[in-house]
Amino acid sequence: MAGRIILLRHGQTHNNVKHLLDTRPPGAELTELGRQQALDVGHELANYSGERLSHVYSSIVLRAQQTAVLATSTFEKARDLPVGSVPLDVVSGIHEINVGDFEMRGDEQAHMHYSTALNGWLHGDPAAALPGGETYQDVLNRYQPTLDEIMDSHDLDEDRDVAIVSHGAVIRIVATHASGVDPSFAFNTYLGNCRYVVLEPNGKSFGQWDVVHWTGSPLPELKR
Repeated sequence: MAGRIILLRHGQTHNNVKHLLDTRPPGAELTELGRQQALDVGHELANYSGERLSHVYSSIVLRAQQTAVLATSTFEKARDLPVGSVPLDVVSGIHEINVGDFEMRGDEQAHMHYSTALNGWLHGDPAAALPGGETYQDVLNRYQPTLDEIMDSHDLDEDRDVAIVSHGAVIRIVATHASGVDPSFAFNTYLGNCRYVVLEPNGKSFGQWDVVHWTGSPLPELKR
């Protein structure tokens, strides 16, 4: 087995419940359900990753940090590890894609425009963006260097895992362009709260990585 990158979406927030497009830091806090989701996924990762997990990273956004703290805590308990034995760091560049003028909107029209933009981001349309927001290339330009720094800090050839607590749309965008997974699959396969995508770089270039898990859904063949 090779080292893996576990891209984990945060738990449910109060703005998720309200169906608001909340993309700018610091963002909303977790709900009680979101906190429980974070605790539960820590146990899940203890089974999935186990002794392989060497580090947890979080985006700068509040909901991601809360998820990372709770999940890491229960991971350590489930593995009978001392508190604080799994390093946890907050890093820049891996926050949600900016929706610009549509920030904090929750109306049907806003969500229709968002869905159209998401489809474009996944399919690599360089013009896809919401007014005042980011393109998919803007996302890769900030997210990929952070991934590179994380990978440089860990020997992922030695069967080690890192977990990165990030955000739903941006995880789907990055994972799609990192692996060549079918963009239509990525668009149609929703990433729920505290669900995750797992990538295996295997020493390959970004865009050639393997995807080995996507919310538990059957994976399509990679298009490269």
